[in-house]
Amino acid sequence: MNRRKALKNLGLSLGTITLSPAVLSLLQSCKNDLDWNPSFFNTNQISVISELTDIIIPSDNNIPGSKELNLIKFIDLYIYNISNNNDQVLLKKSLDTFLNDCLEKSDKNNYEKLNRNDLESSIEYFFKTKKDSHNKWRQAYNKNKNESIEKNILLIEAFSYNFLNTIRQLTITAFKGNEYIGENVLAYVPIPGQQKGCVDLQETTGGRAWSL
Repeated sequence: MNRRKALKNLGLSLGTITLSPAVLSLLQSCKNDLDWNPSFFNTNQISVISELTDIIIPSDNNIPGSKELNLIKFIDLYIYNISNNNDQVLLKKSLDTFLNDCLEKSDKNNYEKLNRNDLESSIEYFFKTKKDSHNKWRQAYNKNKNESIEKNILLIEAFSYNFLNTIRQLTITAFKGNEYIGENVLAYVPIPGQQKGCVDLQETTGGRAWSL
């Protein structure tokens, strides 16, 4: 599939994070000061998560991807500045669960040894192979947030899915909120124009999602 076509439809099928004034301000700040140190994740975790975001939104000859746009910075700062303490604790639990699951499935003993193929396999499993399990995982996660996960396959998958889905939502939010993407890839109107109700996106923007 042509990746430009896929990117045009990002806003139609995948959820993103609610754009409060604080989130918009954070998106604005992330386009500057590329020399930064992670606030929430450690260096090894940043490396893995950055690779995940690049699998979700890779670059091609026409459109920069997650790594080129430095979307990992927004993800890290969003979790550190916007998420409440309880959500941060649960995300760390979800991250640890996901990483341990990846290590077990890849038969490796160190996060640094996880490669792109290992991460692609996980994304394929959670978002394609087992897409019919999403509701089951959400329910299991919501009912057992504070329970022990040890050796419980359902909860291991539920927490791993929660982590991946959170990263996916944040990646797409960061991508759509990026200034370059908003002005050059998505449908963009610098000054609000005519308001229309229920109209076909294909007719109004050629199928492109609106810029944030």
